[in-house]
Amino acid sequence: MYVIKNAFKSIVRGKVRNILIAIIIFVIAVSATIALSIKNSADKLIESYESSSKIEARLTLDRGSMRNDMRNGTKAENVQDFMAQIPELNMDMIKSYGDSEYVSSYNYTLETNLNGSNISKVTSEEENTPQNDRMGNFKMQENIGKIEGDFNITGYSNVEAMTEFLESKYKITEGNIFDINDENMPCVITDELAQANNITVGSTITLINPNNETELYTLNVVGIYSDTTESEEFSMFSQAANKIITNYITLNKICETSNKNTETALKITTNATFNLVSKDVVERFSEELKTKGLSSYYTVTTNIDELEKEISPIKNLSTFATTFLIIVLLVGGIILIVINMINVRDRKYEIGVLRSIGMKKQKVLEQFVIEVFVITFIVLIIGGALGAILSVPIANKMLENEIASAESEKEEINQNFNMKPDKMNMDIGRGRKRK
Repeated sequence: MYVIKNAFKSIVRGKVRNILIAIIIFVIAVSATIALSIKNSADKLIESYESSSKIEARLTLDRGSMRNDMRNGTKAENVQDFMAQIPELNMDMIKSYGDSEYVSSYNYTLETNLNGSNISKVTSEEENTPQNDRMGNFKMQENIGKIEGDFNITGYSNVEAMTEFLESKYKITEGNIFDINDENMPCVITDELAQANNITVGSTITLINPNNETELYTLNVVGIYSDTTESEEFSMFSQAANKIITNYITLNKICETSNKNTETALKITTNATFNLVSKDVVERFSEELKTKGLSSYYTVTTNIDELEKEISPIKNLSTFATTFLIIVLLVGGIILIVINMINVRDRKYEIGVLRSIGMKKQKVLEQFVIEVFVITFIVLIIGGALGAILSVPIANKMLENEIASAESEKEEINQNFNMKPDKMNMDIGRGRKRK
C-alpha cells in the first residue's frame, strides 16, 4: 500500500515531467486511433469494392502465337487461309463455356453489317469500319470475302452487355432503350443518323442484306442515342454514327433467316463476356476452356488489372495509415523510453533514500511502473476517446463519398438508358466508369 501511495505522491511532485509524458502519450493515442480508423474504413471500402466488382473474362486471340506460326509458315501459305483455320466463336461454344462452376453469369452480342433501303449512311467507308471492343476482343467473321454493309448492327443479350451505355459513352437522348425481350424488331440509332435521314422515335427503317437485295428486314426505332466519345481526327461524325443497336432476339432472327441461304448469308461476329465468381479462378477457368476444346490461339483476358488500378488509391491510403501508425508508435515509444531513463537518472537521490530505509529494488521498480501505468491509463482513455470522436467524421466522409459516388454512377447509368431504376432489373456491378 505504501508503494501505491508513494507513487501517487511522486506523480503530484513531478508535475512538469509527468505532464510532458502525458502529452506524448496523448498525441500517440489520438494519432493511433485516427490512423486505425482510417485503415479500418479503407479496408472496408476495399472489401466492399472487391465483393461488388465483377471479374470479367473475355476470349481474345493470342496474336504472338499466331505471328510465330505464320512466320514459321507451318500452318498456311497466307493470312486468309491461316485465319480460316481458327475456329470461330459461336453460341454453342459460348453456352458451353458459360456452363461452368467458375462463371456466375455471362452475356453476349452478335454483330453483322447491313445496307439501308430507306436510310443512308452518314460516314465514309473508312469511318464505317466496326471497332473492336474495349477489351481488344478479336471479332471472328463468318464467310470471309463477302460484301460489307453500310451499317453495323449489334444485338445485345441483356442490358449488362451494353458496356458503352454503362460507361457513359452512349446516352439515350430521345425515346427509351428497348426491352431486351422485345420480339417486335426494336432498335435505337444515333442522333446523327436520325438527323441525316429525318428519322424520329416511332419510325421504321428497312435494312437489306448486302449479299442479297431481296432480303429485307424492318426495324422499329424506339430510341435515339448520342455517342459522347471523341471522334477521329478530321472527322465530323462519331465512330458510332452508323451503328444500329438492337436486342439479341432481333439480330438472331435476322441471322437465322439469312443463314437459310449459305451463299448469301450475312457475316456474323459473336462475342461474349463471362463474369467469374472470383479472381482466384481465372487459371482454372482457362484450363477448363482448353478441356472443352478452345483453340490454343485463344487466350482468356480479364479486367483484374483495371480493377486493381481503380482500387489502388484506397489501398495506398490503407498502407499509409498503417505506416503512419507504426511510425507514431515507434517514435513515441523511443521518446518515452528516453524520458523515463532521464527520469530515473534524475531521481537517483530519491531511489537512494528509499533503498536506505529498507525498500527492496522490486518495490522501487513497482513504484515507477505504477506511476507510468497511472499516467498512461488516464491519458490513453482521454486520447483514445478524443481520437475516436475526431475519426468519426473522417470515416463517415470516406464512406459518404463512396456511397455518393455509387449512387451518382447508378443515376447516370439510368439517365444513359433513359429508364427508371426499377425497370433496369439487373445488377450492373461497380467499377464500370472509373478510369
